[in-house]
Amino acid sequence: MRWVVIGLAVLATSRPGLGAAQPQSGAGATFDITPVEGPSWLKHLGLSRQKTAMGQMSNTGGPRSPAGSPAWGLSSFPETLTRPFTVSGADLYRIDCQSCHGIGGAGAPPEIRSLVDAVRATSPALVREQLAKRGVKLDQESIRQMTSQAEASLLERLSKGGKNMPPFQHLQGREVKALLAYLRTLAAVPGASDRQVQLTEPAARVGEHLVKGTCFICHDATGPGRDAITASSGVVPSLASFLDQEPVNVVVHKVREGAPAPGMIGLRGEMPVYSYLTAEEVSAAYIYLMTYPPRR
Repeated sequence: MRWVVIGLAVLATSRPGLGAAQPQSGAGATFDITPVEGPSWLKHLGLSRQKTAMGQMSNTGGPRSPAGSPAWGLSSFPETLTRPFTVSGADLYRIDCQSCHGIGGAGAPPEIRSLVDAVRATSPALVREQLAKRGVKLDQESIRQMTSQAEASLLERLSKGGKNMPPFQHLQGREVKALLAYLRTLAAVPGASDRQVQLTEPAARVGEHLVKGTCFICHDATGPGRDAITASSGVVPSLASFLDQEPVNVVVHKVREGAPAPGMIGLRGEMPVYSYLTAEEVSAAYIYLMTYPPRR
């Protein structure tokens, strides 16, 4: 399999003494929340929405809460948003990764690589099993070096990004551990389901994940708003404009169920529908944008 070949290549080029990269720890109850800033990731790459699958893997997986536009407004967020969220690795995957890598982590090859292959290459048990099927036998230390290098490479890519993958530097401490634990369940790593991690995070932090992990792929931090869409086709409203032109219930409905295209009755706009997000999570993104205004 491809991930075994990748792992063998990593072993062949490994540097002596380089051990496994350890997940960060000790995030505690506080997080370094920062505003979103600058142009969207697609604009950074010089790509249009029509020429990429990034951010488009939305209609996979069902909603976690009943469909329908919530009946609250800006001045009366539901009580659930005043309490901390319980966040699992599966939640972090949905709001940070799923719009590009899909519900199962397979991505959209060749543009978006499989996360599953990369994670399987970090498991000594799976690597040993695949090598045995190919008639290759390596000692335990060689396999440890190979999988340690594969994990270090995975963590570096998560932090620094890649050719087309944005950096996810907003992931901190035990969030990285929780996300990797869930990725290992997607990759069917033995025993992974018993080692899941849950975190307690405030609404603004959950909103930061959603904005930086999903929304920022297509939407600039600042710039034109909804009015610019009707004047010029292809314009994507900025994140900052949501606060000025869209009440929270409209944003929640648009994200989870879609909305008509500007000036086109009966036709849905180009924005994908993210039905796998909850109304509370989308509202948390709104809270984040309010609390930490986007920057140029």
